[in-house]
Amino acid sequence: MAAVHRSIHLAAILLAPAGCFYTSSINERPRAEIEKVTLGPHYPDEEIVFTALKSSDTEDGGNIECTWSAHTCLDDRCMDVEMLQEPEIITCTTEYDVVIPTRDHRPIKVALRVQDLDGAEFFDSETIDVGNRPPDLVLPQPDYPGDADHSAVSIPIEVSIQVSDPDGDDPVAISWQLIKPRGAGADVELSPVDDSDLIRTFTPDTAGVWTVEVTADDSFEDGRVTQFATIPIMEDAPPCIAQTTPSIDPDQRVILQRDDPPRVFTVLRVKDELDPYPRASDADYLGDPEFSWQLASPDTGGDLVPVAGAASPDLTIDPAAYAPGDLIDLRVEVADRVERTIPCDQADPTCSSSGDTCYQRVTWGVEIR
Repeated sequence: MAAVHRSIHLAAILLAPAGCFYTSSINERPRAEIEKVTLGPHYPDEEIVFTALKSSDTEDGGNIECTWSAHTCLDDRCMDVEMLQEPEIITCTTEYDVVIPTRDHRPIKVALRVQDLDGAEFFDSETIDVGNRPPDLVLPQPDYPGDADHSAVSIPIEVSIQVSDPDGDDPVAISWQLIKPRGAGADVELSPVDDSDLIRTFTPDTAGVWTVEVTADDSFEDGRVTQFATIPIMEDAPPCIAQTTPSIDPDQRVILQRDDPPRVFTVLRVKDELDPYPRASDADYLGDPEFSWQLASPDTGGDLVPVAGAASPDLTIDPAAYAPGDLIDLRVEVADRVERTIPCDQADPTCSSSGDTCYQRVTWGVEIR
């Protein structure tokens, strides 16, 4: 029996571990993980929201402290940075906000440090690219005279733009180009108005489609935008006698009593792009139409003859100068600065080069009683 007891005691000695016993476990570091809540892409002046909800600590029941900071990258690899937002200790369930600075397109590096109750810590970081949006450029079609959808040769065209940059980039460089139709003069160019880079003017010297091209560039990647305005230019159309007094009625004569006071026949309005009457404005390019009068009476043998010195828009007839029953034809023709030939027979009381109611000639029939 003694031999058996000695064997058990020896086995116990051999199985006993050597050295000291450690009853506490080694503290594991917590896990830090950044989650970006705000979807990209991201641009200056925007706010980006982050959370640390996925960070954890298995040993301390989730009791960890989160420290956030944000940095601006000074090189492509974000190895060199400057502080954008000072370190901020917040609960790990609280969102962390980063505001991208205005006009700054450099990447941003967001850093997260988590620390547990035993002082163990872990780090995570995320680099956010900051994009660039091109300038907002608006190039509307210029205004044309009246309700027309085109302008005419020799009328100055003013083109204006509105430009802004959604990222606040300043300055935005503006460049203008005039694309001319065939036959245009080399000296026709865009000129600034009041030293503004937002307004240009030019005076077309030939009919065709003129194009103004404007480019806005904020000098950053993808920061260039171009807009076009196509401007149809027509030859100056013939003038139109638009309104008279008395009004024109080819089927009736104007009746004047011999003892009536002198009667004034007047062209009240002439429509023309360059030489209207009366002038709607004092624009330098506007001129005056030319009026010419003809009169047929018994004194002229019924033939229309020019009235000497009559170049105004009105002519006066004195019925006392005629006998009862006399028939008179009074004609006025209007011309603008463009030399043209009236394409009508001399006997035609009215004439329209376009074959419509745009008359360059009208005739009143007058009867003296």
